[in-house]
Amino acid sequence: MHSPINEKFGIQSEDLADGTVALSLATDASYVNEVGIVHGGVTMLLLDGAMGRAAGRTLEPGQGCATIQFTAQFLAPAQGRLRAVGRVVKRGRSVAFLEGECTREDGTLIARAVGSWAIRRGSR
Repeated sequence: MHSPINEKFGIQSEDLADGTVALSLATDASYVNEVGIVHGGVTMLLLDGAMGRAAGRTLEPGQGCATIQFTAQFLAPAQGRLRAVGRVVKRGRSVAFLEGECTREDGTLIARAVGSWAIRRGSR
């Protein structure tokens, strides 16, 4: 699956053998907000992308998916290289439920997320 936004931001993607997806990004000063830490939206971008790609890996030909709902808990400041892993918790005919975690390079858990994705015919 090609993702133009991942390409634009230099986000690396790994489709893992267990069905999970990992997205990683090396952040720098250009990702920092006005209080001096990496903006939470960057973490959410990685989580949404990893979880959505994990949902996408379950699709049949002709199906598409889109985020319905997404909730994140921020647990520690993001900095340096970030890695988000998304996994399918349950996949139904029309909805998939996912969870994800985002960590710093040292293994510190910085955010957790849960969400649901609509499964439908067609890509839009």
